[in-house]
Amino acid sequence: MPFPYKDPDRAKAFMIEYLAATQKDPVLLEAWKKLGLVVGFKFEDLGFGFGLDCSSGEEIVILRDYPDPPPQAAMKTTSDTFHDIFTGRLNVGMAFMRRAVRTEGNIGGILKLASLMPRNIKIYKELLAEKEARAE
Repeated sequence: MPFPYKDPDRAKAFMIEYLAATQKDPVLLEAWKKLGLVVGFKFEDLGFGFGLDCSSGEEIVILRDYPDPPPQAAMKTTSDTFHDIFTGRLNVGMAFMRRAVRTEGNIGGILKLASLMPRNIKIYKELLAEKEARAE
């Protein structure tokens, strides 16, 4: 199943909503705070980016556009690859090995968060289910 939103505006709105939902999980919130980086994400097939500013260590700021100046860490992929990872159909390590996800900058910090993928997947799937239920 591909990423459900191919309209860039709708896709971006969904991803911003997803990032906001992750901030409600206390474990994820603390992990992002400890990261101390500005992180960028790009969906190259849909032509947009977004990010998280975790640099203060106190609050997380959701960035509605790709960070400028360039972020300290970045992940670039397609919306479908992101969707496959965050629905649990594609292992994030395998995605990196296949170069389906490309990185720039200090990606070491981001990789430290790999153990939290099950929490991210759970939140992503819950948001998708909520969106589908509202659409019916």
